[in-house]
Amino acid sequence: MSYEELRKTDLFSFFSFTESWRKPMADGMQEIHLKPGGFPEFIDVKMKIDRSQRVHQGVLYLDREWIGGPMTISPFGRDLAKSFIDAITPSSDRKKADSIVSTIWNIQGLNDKSIAVRPQDSKDLVPEAPIEELEQVYLGFLNCFEMKLEKSLIKVENVTDVGRKRLKISIESIS
Repeated sequence: MSYEELRKTDLFSFFSFTESWRKPMADGMQEIHLKPGGFPEFIDVKMKIDRSQRVHQGVLYLDREWIGGPMTISPFGRDLAKSFIDAITPSSDRKKADSIVSTIWNIQGLNDKSIAVRPQDSKDLVPEAPIEELEQVYLGFLNCFEMKLEKSLIKVENVTDVGRKRLKISIESIS
């Protein structure tokens, strides 16, 4: 996907991402740093693009304190994480990445409550089976989850970045 195509996705329009700066890299790539319109102090995004503006890597950093943990999960963090994965994952890998997106979207803390806005159809009652290891990483219990797909590698891990504990979600092109 090109960087221009990515800028036209819901990820950019809904979360109001804007470039904060660019940095040329030794291998001819460029690293682009982005910030969202809301909660910019807790969120960082980096994109790595080539000379033809193709996205080779996307990295999302979310402060652990902001996204929550075992007791409560921020719905904003979940929405951003699933939207990021959905937008950055190459189209040929999206169907296989649906289990990651679904797992993140459905994570809840022990104190979180769900309120149905409309009655659910019977087909809505059977969500995709969650990936337990990914849930444990998102909740902060495990360090790393990764899934290698045909054209990309999706990695979700707990890291320390800029002196803060953060959840790092990276999607890297492997083709």
